[in-house]
Formats: sequence, structure tokens, C-alpha cells
Amino acid sequence: MSKQTLNPTTASSLNNHSSNSIAIFSTVDERVSVWGTISRFVSPYWWACIPLTALIVVVWNSAVVAQEKEVVEITIDTVNTSVATLQGTLNTIWILIASILVIFMNAGFAMLEAGLCRQKNAVNILTKNLIVFALATVAFWAIGFSLMFGNSGNPFIGFGGWFLSGESETYGLNPFPEGLPVPVFFLFQVAFAGTAATIVSGAVAERIKLIDFLIFSIVLVAIAYPITGHWVWSSSGWLTGLGFKDFAGSTVVHSVGGWAALVGAYILGPRLGKFVDGRPGAIPGHNLSMATLGCLILWVGWFGFNPGSQLAADQACAYIAVTTCLGGAAGGITATFTSWFKDSKPDLSMVINGVLAGLVAVTAG
Repeated sequence: MSKQTLNPTTASSLNNHSSNSIAIFSTVDERVSVWGTISRFVSPYWWACIPLTALIVVVWNSAVVAQEKEVVEITIDTVNTSVATLQGTLNTIWILIASILVIFMNAGFAMLEAGLCRQKNAVNILTKNLIVFALATVAFWAIGFSLMFGNSGNPFIGFGGWFLSGESETYGLNPFPEGLPVPVFFLFQVAFAGTAATIVSGAVAERIKLIDFLIFSIVLVAIAYPITGHWVWSSSGWLTGLGFKDFAGSTVVHSVGGWAALVGAYILGPRLGKFVDGRPGAIPGHNLSMATLGCLILWVGWFGFNPGSQLAADQACAYIAVTTCLGGAAGGITATFTSWFKDSKPDLSMVINGVLAGLVAVTAG
């Protein structure tokens, strides 16, 4: 077999190809070595973030480019509008908080009345205090709020905007932000209406059927309370025209509720066992701890009752709160020393009633 030989040109070409292959493999080895070195110090999770970051940058850039440039001119009118809106929002938030405080007073009434009654009647008292606010809310929403604040121009009774369907002008309110939104104003007023009904609950405790009390409360909250409230708190009310002032309901809420309670107590008569041989006897409450806690809850709730009646979040609210606290404190101290002087020892139930009397008295203004 003959031996084949390569010509010089072919040999030279093979040598060049071998040299290039060696160089390429050397470069690949170097790249693999560099990649391995980098991989030791950089987590694979970081490498996964690179395309995600690029995508975010692209989307963000597209959004910025797509936006139209708006130039807002700052003038005195725009500043005044912004300030008025901010003040209106603060007023709304404050009245909402005050409404919640007043509604929470129902818990105080329930504990106070249940603690001062006999144990066998405690469940009945608690039931009345809970359901009466539910009934008061619906009755005032459907009828009472319109009878009280309906801007009818009639000095004796309001009209219009039934079922909370009217605008601000319907109820004599300025539109937002100069005035309060209708829903938050209603919430504050329905808390007051429920308080008037709860006052009756304590006066007729332990001697009235539940159904009779519920009917009485609906008539009070839906008709009697709103009409008397219209006389005082409506701009067209006849007592308002005479200059009568009631800042937070000392007359509209507490006096109306008190007179209604007096009528109910007179019709029902005294509790069984109250009079023995014509002489009155004490019927002690079964849980004075509950009654004391109820009094403290009412005291706290009064900081929504009185400062909230300012109907605005301003510097007067702090002064009103201090005056409210002083009123309750003065009533409690006076009742303590009066009972101490009369009975030779302080009476906790009298202290509780003294605190509440001071709070009611200062509610007038």
C-alpha cells in the first residue's frame, strides 16, 4: 500500500485550523472559569432579578412618558378651598367620634340601671336598654329627624326629607364643607334621641311590661321629642325666635326625657314594697359595682355629648370638655357631703346620682 503525502498548502491550512481551535477552547475555558468565580459570590436569585428589574424600568418609563403634564396654578382661591375642605373633613371626623361616644352611653345607662335594680329584674332592664336604641334609631330615621329638622318654615313642626332622603338644605344645613354631611349630623342627633328614651327606662324600671315600654318609646322618639326639639334647635322654631338657648340638650333631651319619665312613673305608681305602712323604704340595688362602672361610662360619654354639640373641631371643644368634667365633679362632691351630713355616712348611690345631676346641669351651656 502506498503512503499518501500532503502537499504544503494543505498542511499549512490544517496547522492554522488547529491553532484557531486551541485558541477558541482556551477562550471558552477562560469564560467558564470567570462565570464560576462570579457564581460563587452572586446568588442565582439575584440573576433572576435582572429581567424583572428591566421589565419594571420599561413599564415605569412608559407610564411616565404617557402621563400628561399638568400645571396647577396656586392662587388664594385654591388655598382657601383646600383649607375649607380640610376643616370640613376634621369637623366630620370629630362629630363622628362624638356620636360614637354618645351611643356608647347606652352601655352606661344599661349597667347603671341594672346595678341599681333588684337582681330578678336585671335581665328585663338590660333588654329594654338594648332594644330601645334600636327602635329609636329606626323611628328617628323614618319620621323623627324630618319632624325635628325639616326646613318647612313652620315654627311648631318640621316637614320633608322623610327616611333621610333630603339634601343639606332640606334639614337647614349648609352644604359640605361649610356644614356637616347629612349622615353624620343624623348619627349625632339619633344618639341624642336614644338618650331621651333611655331616661324613661330608668324611671319606670321594675314596674312596666316590655311591650308597653316599647310603644311608649316609639311615640316619644318619633313624635314628642322631635317636635319639642324643633322648637329649640330649628332656625324656624318658635322658642328659637324668642331667643331660647339650649347648647347640648339640657332641656331638649334631659328635660323632655325627664318629664316623660315623670308621667310614666305617675301612671304606674311606686314599686311593690316601696311603701310599708305608708312610709317609704329603701330598695337597694343588687350590684353597686356595675352601677359605679355605668356612671363612669356615662361621664366619659358626656365628652362626646357636650363638646360634640359645638358641631365643629375648634379650640372651644377643649374648654367645653373641661367645663363638663368640672360639672360632674362638682355634682359628685356636693352629693357626697349632702348624704354624709344627712345620714352620717356617704351613700354611693347618691354620689352616682350627684355626678349625673352635675353633668346634666352643665349641658345647658
